[in-house]
Amino acid sequence: MSLDILLKIILAAALGGVIGMERELSHKEAGLRTNILIAIGSTLITILSFKIADMSPGADPARLTAQIISGIGFLGAGAIIQARFAVHGLTTAATIWTVAAIGIAVGSGFYLVAFLVTIFVVIILTVFRYFIAYLEKQKQNYVYLIRTEENASLLVDFRQVLSEIGIKYTSARLNRKGSGFEFEIIFSTSDKKNRDFIEKVMLLQGVKDILSENL
Repeated sequence: MSLDILLKIILAAALGGVIGMERELSHKEAGLRTNILIAIGSTLITILSFKIADMSPGADPARLTAQIISGIGFLGAGAIIQARFAVHGLTTAATIWTVAAIGIAVGSGFYLVAFLVTIFVVIILTVFRYFIAYLEKQKQNYVYLIRTEENASLLVDFRQVLSEIGIKYTSARLNRKGSGFEFEIIFSTSDKKNRDFIEKVMLLQGVKDILSENL
């Protein structure tokens, strides 16, 4: 193994380790070892793609490297979990994808870019977390009990309203009540989004009434 290849592998491990350490301290599924392995693997495949292309005149070195992007997509998909109408793990999946890109940059010789992107990723994962936490403090918690007629499709309408406004709920439950349904939902949001939610839900055909309580 040449010194150049060894140094690239070490650099990739270091950059992946920096991001992985942040993920490890945040108690995420893809932690230190996972991110280091992704960075090293992406770098090695990129190096091999150039070496193989040099041995085969006319070969495209990007063909093998391109498979990293599609392959890492399956790994990222495994980190995404959907439960109770909510999706978790998108940040972890995006981090995995970015670490793979950093490995490709190192393997291609773009060391400065790889280093700068690593810094940006760490800033986004740490500093932005405190900023989001600050924004969360400006929100209030709400509990809603929405009574509807017997129309199961209203659940889809409720989800669409929440998506349009940008509200992420912590709990949602649908119960049959007499000749209709009761939809119970708990979420945290701003006062403006809360008003928008009420207005849009009241416009839905089949909604009888809305009972609300601030937590």
